[in-house]
Amino acid sequence: MEQITKLLNENHRQIETPCYFYSVSRVAKNYKQLKTALGTELIYSMKANNDVDLLMRCSHHLSGGIEIASIGELNLVAGGNSEKYINNPSTDKKFLRAAVASRSTIIIDNLVQLKTLIEFIGKRPLKPILLRLNSCVLKQFNPDLPKIRPDQFGMDWDTVCQALDICQQNQIPLGGIHLFNGSYNFTKVAFETAKAALDIVNEIQRRYTSPLTFLNLGGGFSDNWQESDFDFAAYRHLLTQFPDNITIAHETGRGLMASAGFFATRIRYLKNIEQELIAVCDGGINQNFLLAQTENSFRKLKTPKLWSQSPHEATSACTYVGSSCSKDDVIGKQNDNHILPQVGDISIYSNCGAYNASYTLTPFLKLPAAKTYIIE
Repeated sequence: MEQITKLLNENHRQIETPCYFYSVSRVAKNYKQLKTALGTELIYSMKANNDVDLLMRCSHHLSGGIEIASIGELNLVAGGNSEKYINNPSTDKKFLRAAVASRSTIIIDNLVQLKTLIEFIGKRPLKPILLRLNSCVLKQFNPDLPKIRPDQFGMDWDTVCQALDICQQNQIPLGGIHLFNGSYNFTKVAFETAKAALDIVNEIQRRYTSPLTFLNLGGGFSDNWQESDFDFAAYRHLLTQFPDNITIAHETGRGLMASAGFFATRIRYLKNIEQELIAVCDGGINQNFLLAQTENSFRKLKTPKLWSQSPHEATSACTYVGSSCSKDDVIGKQNDNHILPQVGDISIYSNCGAYNASYTLTPFLKLPAAKTYIIE
């Protein structure tokens, strides 16, 4: 935030809003802290933030590889040196062909995808694949796994066994397995997930008769995972029980990028509706859908920090709204203890580095997309 304040103090007229500020140093710090805490490799999930300029500046920090969910994402990083993991349940033949050509590791979601790979055998080198397991398999191997929301991804155990037979019969190299238990769930399910994964790995190695080399234990890290009371030391000790031939990884998008990004929008107008102060901003739900929290039953809107060309000490409650025609375009709220906004002030929202820019509604009303500024 200090860097942003300094930048605005020096160049506020050159800053176009709405915009995002992304901090390279914060990404690097988050990566180092999480990798140290887990003691494993880290795979960055590109859907969290696919800004090319940021990824180029951070590429040497993302040493564990990048998970890619579309051809569009693959094209953005095709020339890079990072290990690439292709993971999408709807991956079709065209995407699979591109994945093989780019020497990516393919995460198989279903048997049709797996059988499609057979025609590539002998034509191009095929990197060892990963099988994605549905969370029901974890529950099958560890009944103590906490209740988690069911999903449609990956395979059940019977399908996994069929996939192992197909791999052996068609000489499709198998590297390992991929797991995921949902967003924000790491601290809730990490220990029981790892215990289940240990038994699953041992059983797959017994059935496949060849050692696996890779295990992705998933992610589910929160925006500020550093503030949790999770026992990382005990978790690292549990992971030492896996065979030495297994490289363990976790995947993360939010845990790396959330705190590295800020969303900023200028206040165009102030008005009162029945004595409630409203700040109408030049950006909102179109450029940052998550701030509006329309998917939450009970909204808890963020309170922005204000940058002002002419600071003052007056305070007031205020509701911040965006520039669209939607009544849901409410992006912030503050109480009487916060500084009264002025027209021309810039409201800045923290923890907007993950999904805020990539999961949004820019085409609505043809309003402009947010600009991007990379800071150190």
